[in-house]
Amino acid sequence: METVAAILYFLHFVLAAIAVSLCIMLFRHYRHVGWLLLAAAFLSPFAFLLMRLVNGLPLLTYRSVGSSVNGVSHMTIRYDLPGFYMLVVAALLLLMRDARRAK
Repeated sequence: METVAAILYFLHFVLAAIAVSLCIMLFRHYRHVGWLLLAAAFLSPFAFLLMRLVNGLPLLTYRSVGSSVNGVSHMTIRYDLPGFYMLVVAALLLLMRDARRAK
């Protein structure tokens, strides 16, 4: 079960990278600066990861270990489905397909 949580956690970064690359491709096609601003907005997962690295916090946030009671620690695993990024990548793929058909 921890493997599924790790895959879902890293899926945020994969989908964000795909969204950034699609925004850059759409910028190259339409030449509107708004696509680059949108691409910069999708860099936020990487910025949060960098801030956690600089501040010395744990990088993998899908699991947390609680305080121990009677010598037994409690570990919580968080499943976070990146629904927003999935919808954005699907919409950007549709826009990219439409841009290629318009050529």
